[in-house]
Amino acid sequence: MDLLKLMGDRYTCRRYSNEDVKEEDLNKILEAGRIAPTSHNNQPQRIYAVRSEEAKEKLMKDFAYNYKAPCYLVCGYNIDEVWRNDLDGDRESGDIDVSIVITHMMLMAEELGLGACWIGRITPELVKKNLNIPENVKVVAVLSLGYHREDDRPSKLHTIRRSNEELVKFL
Repeated sequence: MDLLKLMGDRYTCRRYSNEDVKEEDLNKILEAGRIAPTSHNNQPQRIYAVRSEEAKEKLMKDFAYNYKAPCYLVCGYNIDEVWRNDLDGDRESGDIDVSIVITHMMLMAEELGLGACWIGRITPELVKKNLNIPENVKVVAVLSLGYHREDDRPSKLHTIRRSNEELVKFL
């Protein structure tokens, strides 16, 4: 598929079928995250695949949204492995690195016919506590993942795109 078309067609999925994500598809999605570029190639990303009912229950305990997805990917980074820019007050690259990783995984999901939703409205400390994620991992977001339910449709806002004339300035 044409990459630009794939990017334009992809939309946030909030209605999932009950079908479990195939192991082969999940592995391809995780591989897309593994090969994503990171600052200095430090690869600090840590992904926790939440698939069991018990783990999903723990995740949903303090969660704002439950899309009843068959799989959730809790995405974060190891704070001990993240690149720090000593020229910029030791600003770290972790949030950016994980954002790139999540984007790669979302695009691979679309390529495979799966839907995904980047869930940023989370309380990272509670997600970490409920899933026993190590202290040295900063949780950034959760990606819900699964096959679209038949009645799933893009939001009306999906196709509203500002022009490049509004968004880009050539200098």
